[in-house]
Amino acid sequence: MSLYQRDGLRFVNGLNGTFTLLIYDREHDRLTLCTDRFGTVPLYWIRPDEETIVFSTNIQFLPYHPDVDTAFNSAYFHEYLAFRRTFGVTTPLEGVEKLQPGTITTISLVDGATQSDQYWRPEYCPRDESFEWFVDEFVRRFRTVVDEWTRDDREYGVLLSGGRDSRLVLATLEDATAFHMNDWMNREARTAERVALEADADFEVLDRGAKYRIDALKRNRWAGSFNGWFTQPYTSGFETEITNRVDGLLSGLYADSLFHDYSVPSPTVSVGPLGSVTVPIEQSIETVDEYINLLLESAHDDLPTSTDLQSILEANIYREGKQIIHHGVTYNSLNELVYYGDCYPLSNDDDLRFHTDLHRMLPYQSPFLDNRIIDLSLSMPVRYRLRRDLIGQAVDRLAPDLAAIPHATSGVALSRSFPIKYAGRHLLELWDKHIRNQTSPKPYLTNGPWLDDAELLRSEPFAGNVFERTANLADELPGLDADRIDDRYRTHLRGQNRVGELYTLLTLLTMPVTKRILEPETDRTQKTDVTDSSFWSLERGEFDDVC
Repeated sequence: MSLYQRDGLRFVNGLNGTFTLLIYDREHDRLTLCTDRFGTVPLYWIRPDEETIVFSTNIQFLPYHPDVDTAFNSAYFHEYLAFRRTFGVTTPLEGVEKLQPGTITTISLVDGATQSDQYWRPEYCPRDESFEWFVDEFVRRFRTVVDEWTRDDREYGVLLSGGRDSRLVLATLEDATAFHMNDWMNREARTAERVALEADADFEVLDRGAKYRIDALKRNRWAGSFNGWFTQPYTSGFETEITNRVDGLLSGLYADSLFHDYSVPSPTVSVGPLGSVTVPIEQSIETVDEYINLLLESAHDDLPTSTDLQSILEANIYREGKQIIHHGVTYNSLNELVYYGDCYPLSNDDDLRFHTDLHRMLPYQSPFLDNRIIDLSLSMPVRYRLRRDLIGQAVDRLAPDLAAIPHATSGVALSRSFPIKYAGRHLLELWDKHIRNQTSPKPYLTNGPWLDDAELLRSEPFAGNVFERTANLADELPGLDADRIDDRYRTHLRGQNRVGELYTLLTLLTMPVTKRILEPETDRTQKTDVTDSSFWSLERGEFDDVC
C-alpha cells in the first residue's frame, strides 16, 4: 500500500506479475479493480442495478448471489460450444463480463459511477537483430526471472514433459523435483525421466490413466469458467503429492504462444494418404474478414443451434479507426490481433483453467508471463518463431547435456538445427502412424503426453452415462436437446471424431452453474459450496458491511 499512498494508481503501471488487485480507498470513497497486463486472473462482474455490482474470480458463483438474475446469452453460448471459450470481455451469461486486461477500473461508492483506464496493451515492434542476439537476451532475462522468484530456503518443482519448454525451466534450477504426468511409461515419460536424471533432479511420475481423466468430471466441476474442458485443470487430482514435496512450482506454460509458431497462421499441405504437414511460412492475414475465417476454420460448429457463428464473430470483431475491437478488447493493429489474440487476454487461451488451478494449489510461476519476457516476444520477428527454435537454443546455452537429449515428439536433440528438427517431427509422426507396430496396453494410450480422448470415449461408457443422467438439463440448453446430443455421441462411437463437441458438452452439463441457470427451482447445491467469500457485492454506501 505504500506505493499507492506515494504514487496513487500510477503505481500499477510498474507492477510485474499475475494479479488482480482490489483497493478500497476510504478517504475518496471508491473501490478500484486492477488487472495485470494479460488479464491472467480474470475478474467477472455484473451490475444487477445502478446501485449494485457483484464480482468474483469464478463466474460460476455469480448466479448464486441473491441480487443476480441471469440466463444464457445465445450468441456467446454458441461461441463457447464452438471454441470451448468465449473471447475478450464476453461470457455466455447475460450481463456478466470480464474486466479488461491491463486496466484500472474505479467505482465511486457515492454515485456508482465507473471509469476504466487501460495502462497497457501489446504492441508488436520487431527489432532488426540477429537470432543469436535474441537467444542471448532471452537467456539473460529468463535466468533473472527465475532467480528473482526462487529462494534458497524453499523447495521447488517443475512440471516436466518430454519437450523443450519445461526442460528450459529445469535447466535454471538446482535440486528441483521433476513432476511428470502420464498414463503409462511411454516414449514421452521415458524422455522426461532421462532429462530429470541428467539434471540430477528427483523424478516423480504422477500416474493418471483413464479413471483420473473420467473422475475429472466431478473433481473439476467448480473449476469451469466457460474456458476449456473438464480435463484441463490437469494437476487437480495430485494436489497432495505436489504440495507435500515442494513449496513452489514452475512450468513452461505459454512458451508456445509467445515464442513458437503456435499462434502464427501457416498453410497446411496434404501429402495424400500419409497425412499433412504444416509449412513454416506465414499465411498472410490482411483483413478482419480473413481473421474471422481463420477462427471459423478451427471451430467445432456442427451442433444445431439457433444462431449463426460467422454473424456472431462479424458483430464482435471489427475495425474502429486504426484499431481493432475483438469482443470488447482493443488491439492496435492486425499484427497484435493475429500474433497475440490467442493469449491476450489470457482467457482467450483455453488452457487458462490449468493456469488458474496451479495458482490455487500453491505458489506458482510461469516465467514466460513475466513482463520482461513478454516484451522480448513483442520485439522478436515472426520469422524466428516460424523457422528457428529460440527455446531449444536457450536450453543448449544453459545445459548442453539436457539439449542433447532428443525431443519426445521429433526424436531430434534440441541442439540441432531447425530444418533437422522440422523433418524429424514429421518423420516420427509418419513412423508412429504408418510403420511402428507397437501396441499400447489400451487403445487410448499414446506415446505422447496425452491419451487419445477419441478412443477413450469409445472404450469407456462415462460420456453416455452423463448424457443420460443430464438429459432433462440438456433439453433446456439454448438450441439443443438431449436427442441431438445423443446423436452426436452415437456418431462418434461409429467412428467419426466428435471429441470437440462432446467434451465441451460434458463440461457444460456437469458445471453446477448450468443447473443453477436452467433449473433454479430444483438446484440442490449445498449452501456450503458457495460461501460468502466466493463473491463480493458492492452496494452504494454498504461496502464496509460487505467486506
